[in-house]
Amino acid sequence: MVLTGPGLSVVVEALLVSRQVFQCMLSFLTYRISATLQLVCFFFIACFSLTPRNYGSVDADFQFFHLPVLMFMLITLLNDGCLMTIGYDRVVPSKLPQRWNLPVVFTIAIILAAVACGSSLMLLWIALEGWSDETYPNSWFNALGLAQLKQGKVVTLLYLKISISDFLTLFSSRTGGRWFFTMAPGLVLLIGAIISLFVSSMVASFWCLCPDRCSSACFRS
Repeated sequence: MVLTGPGLSVVVEALLVSRQVFQCMLSFLTYRISATLQLVCFFFIACFSLTPRNYGSVDADFQFFHLPVLMFMLITLLNDGCLMTIGYDRVVPSKLPQRWNLPVVFTIAIILAAVACGSSLMLLWIALEGWSDETYPNSWFNALGLAQLKQGKVVTLLYLKISISDFLTLFSSRTGGRWFFTMAPGLVLLIGAIISLFVSSMVASFWCLCPDRCSSACFRS
């Protein structure tokens, strides 16, 4: 073919690179929409539906579920830091020309967000059941032989769950219609995700005190 000859093969290379860039942009947009929807929908539903006061909370600062401001900022910071590495991801260029198909992009992002948000809400419900004196005897925590949760550990548990869901959703958003394990991530992206997961786990394990009035308790306490 003419395009494979010396001097013209750069045109083919430019097409491949442009399609790789498009795949990175598509992964970025899908993940950004999914992560935002997950956070917004979770806190909106949790504030109005799964409120600690319905489980017997008398603490004025624990009438509805919310995270400490610093924990929420840390989720956002690590989330954006992990997202920046997507530009160094290993992507497979499409064999055909592509264009933006926003309905498909939003559909995929909404499905990913719904899975993460739904699992977070379910964990919050289980945690509140395991925290309340009224519902603990019939809770999953009691059935599994786990000790009754403290108020601070409910907050820390959900912080770690939301963090992990956000970071791991990136691996699903980057593969399109394929399973997340069918395409290995780039080394920089993998290292960024590991660092984010490690920092979040260490915060949940050792960070006990918050400057605001939303109590949290590390898992080691």
